[in-house]
Amino acid sequence: MPDWQEPLYNVKGFGKDVAVPKSPEAEGSPRLMTTTEIAAEHGVTRQTVHAHRKKGVFPKPVEGEGSTRPRFRADEVAAFFAANPPSPGKRTDLTPREGDVDMWSPAEPAIGPVLSPETQQRLEALIEQDAARAARAVGLSEREAEQIASASTEGVRSLVEQWRQAEKG
Repeated sequence: MPDWQEPLYNVKGFGKDVAVPKSPEAEGSPRLMTTTEIAAEHGVTRQTVHAHRKKGVFPKPVEGEGSTRPRFRADEVAAFFAANPPSPGKRTDLTPREGDVDMWSPAEPAIGPVLSPETQQRLEALIEQDAARAARAVGLSEREAEQIASASTEGVRSLVEQWRQAEKG
């Protein structure tokens, strides 16, 4: 049995002095870290550490006895994060491929939706109902609510007409 494990038996024994086990790492060897320790010390998540490992850019784990968890040399990890500082919110795995279209910046600016007459009528009716209901909810009279509803419908008609004009010309 390695000498560093012997004090563990003292911890288990009742009535004996409790000893703290020595570190399994040899004196003067580099400090070894788990992914949890790396995440806490370098301000990243464990998932980020695993993602770097999966890409093959993270330092390789060091073989060790007594644990199945991978452990990494602290100096290599510090050098990695010095060369690759964490950048929150930046996704680097979403580079556009050839032929992809960026949906947020279309090649041609949209003029407006083309509405069929039936769709336009349904939209006007729904907006008119909602506008009248909202006007009554804030305490306007029935006559004022009808005026608000009518103005809302007129606004929809005007906007749709602008879209059609822009599309034609």
